[in-house]
Amino acid sequence: MILRAMIWLTMPVVVICFFARGYLARIIFSNDAPEIALIFGFLTIAIFFRTMYTIISRWFYAQKDSKTPLFVSLFTIGLNIWLAYSLSRPTAYGVAGLALAQSIVAMIEVFILGTIMLFRDRKLFDMPFWGGCARILSVTGFSVAAASIVVSLYPLGTDDGGLTVAIKLVFITLVTFIVHVSLSALFGLEEVKPVFYRIRRFILKPIGLPF
Repeated sequence: MILRAMIWLTMPVVVICFFARGYLARIIFSNDAPEIALIFGFLTIAIFFRTMYTIISRWFYAQKDSKTPLFVSLFTIGLNIWLAYSLSRPTAYGVAGLALAQSIVAMIEVFILGTIMLFRDRKLFDMPFWGGCARILSVTGFSVAAASIVVSLYPLGTDDGGLTVAIKLVFITLVTFIVHVSLSALFGLEEVKPVFYRIRRFILKPIGLPF
């Protein structure tokens, strides 16, 4: 349940970070923003899998197994060094190759640990889990479409000031999250129920109505 909730929460963040990477780069770094946006685009994959790792690794610790995550991490560290060297060469991806290597390693690490978890407990990832993940991916598809449309309607201009860029970024974020939450409710995802509960509590509690 926690892993599904983390997937549901992380997906819109990844979508926003990918489509709004240029806006974020412009706000944080005034110089070399296009190159930084490219690097950030590669890192969006790592954002998702590193978040998953924080949950998956705790499953091993709860089983009093700290060796498996350690050995897998040692392997991925070596892989990361090799990939970083190979992908960051001028003839490959340059500096962006470091971010690409990090994303590839994060994905492989989660895949290995997830496979070990499934091998040890085949009932851990049951059909409701996979069905929920499939619905989350479907909802994310609509979130991707929404973010893409908003970015095309409010593109990043070369003469945009910091305030203009920030307003566009906030609008992209709001639209993406609204679509993600609304479609999640339409698809019947359990993860969205606490969100609506807190919204009702925030609205109804000040006026003394039951929520």
